[in-house]
Amino acid sequence: MTFSFSDLIDFSKVPIKIFWLFGIVSGILLFAPAQFLEQLKLTEFESNYGMYFGIIFIVCVAFIILSLIYFIFKKINSYFFRKKLTKQLKEKLKKLDPSEQSVLREFMITQRTTISMPMDHPVVSGLLDKYILIRKSNIGTGMYFPMAISKPAEKHLTEFDLGLRANMTEEQMLSVGRNRPEWTSDYIYEMSNK
Repeated sequence: MTFSFSDLIDFSKVPIKIFWLFGIVSGILLFAPAQFLEQLKLTEFESNYGMYFGIIFIVCVAFIILSLIYFIFKKINSYFFRKKLTKQLKEKLKKLDPSEQSVLREFMITQRTTISMPMDHPVVSGLLDKYILIRKSNIGTGMYFPMAISKPAEKHLTEFDLGLRANMTEEQMLSVGRNRPEWTSDYIYEMSNK
């Protein structure tokens, strides 16, 4: 059985506040004038343990700098990842097929932000996989669970994406309104969305 220093302490799990604390304290003990240490009654402590203050200070400052660099890289990566996801989501919204459009139009027809839908329906599960729909609760009726349009999708979803056009005739609007998913006439759907 081998032993390593990382078994004793994992620096990544130590709160950075501890490193700030030790960095500030060791920095004060290193760089403070002798009169200041005398006033705090730390001259004897400094003479006994002074050889460790420099090492502690260097380790703490290095860890804080590395943590800041890691934090900055993490924020940059997160920004580009969100930007990439948003771009992919916009493309998915532009390529919705008529059955996906009809599911999303249910939110407009019912004028609700949350609707119970059959999670096992291929169109609904496809919209869940695309992160256009999200499940709002784990409690449902049968396979009907409360669903909502995800915040990023809602932000970029337009009426055009739902198959609606500005210059549609009344007959075309009625045709679109009648084109609803087959499960909307189901008794469980009606009871779940009262």
